[in-house]
Parts: sequence; C-alpha cells; structure tokens
Amino acid sequence: MDDKAYRQALGCFATGVCVVATRTGEAVSGITINSFTSVSLAPRLVLWCLDDRSDRYAAFSEAKVWGLSVLAPDQQEIASRLARQGGHAIEPGETLDGPEGAPLLPGALAHFACRTWKTTTMGDHLVVVGEVVGFDVRTGDGLTYFRGRYGRAPQPEV
Repeated sequence: MDDKAYRQALGCFATGVCVVATRTGEAVSGITINSFTSVSLAPRLVLWCLDDRSDRYAAFSEAKVWGLSVLAPDQQEIASRLARQGGHAIEPGETLDGPEGAPLLPGALAHFACRTWKTTTMGDHLVVVGEVVGFDVRTGDGLTYFRGRYGRAPQPEV
C-alpha cells in the first residue's frame, strides 16, 4: 500500500481542529490535533493521539495536566503554527488558566481541562486519555480540517 494514498484516504474524514497545551516549566507548549474524541461520560474521559516522532513528545508524554481547546475559524493561524515541528511555543498572554492551571486558548468553542488518566502506545502514536476536571462551551462556527485544508462548520440553526 502507498503511504501517501493512505493519508489521502484518511483525509476524507472531516474533523474538528483542537489545540492541546501544557506547561513545561515557565513555558507553555502546544500542539494542533484532530484526533480528539470522547471516551466516557462517567468518569468524564477524552482522548487524543500524539505521534512518537513529535518534537513535543517529551512535554506531553510526561504532562500531568493539560488543556484542550476546540478551535473557531478565526483561530486558524495558531492552529497552523502549532501544527508545524518547531512551532510549539505558545506566547505569554495567549492562554487562559483553566482548572488546575490547564492552559486554554481564549475564543475557543469549548475548553476541556484534563488530568492525564492513562497513556498507552499504539503503533507509532501515544494515546493520551484525560479525565476532564473542568469544561466550558460557547456558540459559534467550528474550524474543520478536510483533505488537507482548513474549513468551517457553521453553527447549526435552532
């Protein structure tokens, strides 16, 4: 099987775009993901996946607390920046402190402050499961990723 063709096939699944952030000493490290999913309601668990070749592997594989922000379309620039190798620094003032100090991006559609509950290696990725210790949500359009491009999911009309 051709790896490039396989990635193109996976890209046919439209996803939301999130940023996971954690404190590494005085700095905040972030990474853009689209591998976010709910695992359980009781306890409240979510998961995301991290490539074991990521330059942020050490920060997130050792993180005890992290924040996950579900992005809005006007946050595409930070999503692009944090998706690149070497683009992991989140500048002072770019985050809010959530429960337990979890760094969260202002203006996101939803925030999840999490404690690492379990990690496991699957293939070439670390699967990170977090226990949600706090969350919030607002209305608005969502940032999406489909076939290698950013897009917009409109807020459904009620």
